[in-house]
Amino acid sequence: MKLEKLSIDGKKDTIEVLDKIFSAKVNSKLVSSVLYKTNANYKGRHAKTKQQNEVSGPTSKIYAQKGTGGARHASRKALKFMRKKELVEQDTLVEKRLFL
Repeated sequence: MKLEKLSIDGKKDTIEVLDKIFSAKVNSKLVSSVLYKTNANYKGRHAKTKQQNEVSGPTSKIYAQKGTGGARHASRKALKFMRKKELVEQDTLVEKRLFL
C-alpha cells in the first residue's frame, strides 16, 4: 500500500507500507483500557506559589518563639492582630465624625 507523505518543506513523497498494519483487527477493549489508564494517570498541575508582589503584608514572625513568655505567633497577618487594627481604625473614624 502506498501512502502520501508531506514534509515540513511542503514536498510530497510516497511511502510503501505493509498491508498487514492496516488490515489487522483492532482490540477495542485494549484500546479503551489504555486510554482509561492514561487519562486516570493524568494529574493537572494546579499548584502555584505567590510572587513577591502578590503577598500582602510582612510574613516574618512577630517575636521569637521561645524566651518571651508570650504565646507563639507567626505573623501580623493573623486574624487576631488584624481585628485590633480594624477596630482602632473604626474608632478613629468615629472620633473624627464626632468632631466634625
